[in-house]
Amino acid sequence: MKLRLRPALLVAINYGLFIVLLIGVATNAPFITAIDHAGQRLADWVTSPSMTRFMISITQTANPWSLITITAFIVMVLTITHRWRWSVFVAGAAAMASLLNIVIKFIIQRARPTLPHLIEQGGYSFPSGHSDSSIAVYGALILFLIVTFRPSWQRHVAVILLTLFIVTIGFSRIYVHVHYPTDVLAGFFLGWGDVCVLWLIARRTWLKNSVVQVQPRQL
Repeated sequence: MKLRLRPALLVAINYGLFIVLLIGVATNAPFITAIDHAGQRLADWVTSPSMTRFMISITQTANPWSLITITAFIVMVLTITHRWRWSVFVAGAAAMASLLNIVIKFIIQRARPTLPHLIEQGGYSFPSGHSDSSIAVYGALILFLIVTFRPSWQRHVAVILLTLFIVTIGFSRIYVHVHYPTDVLAGFFLGWGDVCVLWLIARRTWLKNSVVQVQPRQL
C-alpha cells in the first residue's frame, strides 16, 4: 500500500470503528456493555474530591460556548499570522463535527447514564459532542503543527500536550457521569474521521500551496 493513501485509510478506520460502535449501541450489543462497565470502573477508581474539581473544570473547557470561543481565538490567530487557509480548515472541522454530531444524536437518541450527574447536562448521549468537537478542533490544530512546522522538541511537546488534553476532556465526560465510555470513543472516532476527510479535500484545494515543509511520504 502506498504511503500517500494514509489519510484515506485513516478515514476508513475511524468511520468504520464509529459505525461498529453505532450499530452496537443501536442493537444493545454485549461488547458495548462490557466497554462501558470497564470505562466507568476506571473513572470510579480514580474518584476523589480534588479529581472531581479538576474534571469538572476540564469538561467545562469543552462546553459549546467555551469551545466556540477557543475556536474563534485559534481562527483569529491563524488569520492575523497570514495563515487564513488553515483558519478555514480549523473552522470547517469544528462546524463539520458539530453538525454531524447533532444529526446522529437525534437519530440514535441514546439516553444518558443513570448515575447521578456531577454537572447539569441535557440532550442525548451518543456520540459525545465534547469529545467529537474537541478532537476536531484540537486535532485540526495538531495537523497544522505537523504539516507546517519542521520536527522539533517544541512541536513534539505541543502535539503531546494537545493530545493529552483531548483524551482528558473525553475522560472527564465519563467521570462526571454524563456519557458512557462508548459515547466518548464514538466521538473521538467520528471527530478524527471528520478531520481526515476535510484534510483529503483541503490538501488538494485551498491548502494545496500551503503544504510546503512536509515530504510527500509523510502525507
